[in-house]
Amino acid sequence: MFDFLLKILPGIITAFLGSYLAAKWSMRKFYSEQWWQRKERAYIEIIDALYDLIQYCEIQKKDYGAGTGYSEEIESDFRAKHSQALWKIKKTTDIGGFVISSKAAGILKELRDRPRLEFNENPLWELYEQDYDYYRDVLNKIVSAAKEDLNANRKGTS
Repeated sequence: MFDFLLKILPGIITAFLGSYLAAKWSMRKFYSEQWWQRKERAYIEIIDALYDLIQYCEIQKKDYGAGTGYSEEIESDFRAKHSQALWKIKKTTDIGGFVISSKAAGILKELRDRPRLEFNENPLWELYEQDYDYYRDVLNKIVSAAKEDLNANRKGTS
């Protein structure tokens, strides 16, 4: 009986240890993938919000008081997207370090703390021009930070 146990015990221990390690590795990989997906979604939301801000500023800076040429319904849609995008960026800036990289959170904080032209002392198109330039610059920086954080710069990915 003792010989029998000595022959099968290493196999049983190896099977249990192998199963345990495989399960642990699988769970670690699963949680890592879930975290990566959360980061990806956060970056997509930031990039979409920045794009909406850029689009709104581009339309407004070309206005020069002559009107955008869009219907009231479309302009209302642009204003709503602009407002939502501002709140999304504000929220992400305030809690950003939780999901996105500290580099990306820093970029958004710089955007929030940027110097601004005085509303009462400058024409609206200059305000929108300045915001457009800031948003465009931040978009480029965020895309770069996202690629770095999500390891998208590795060989074989684009």
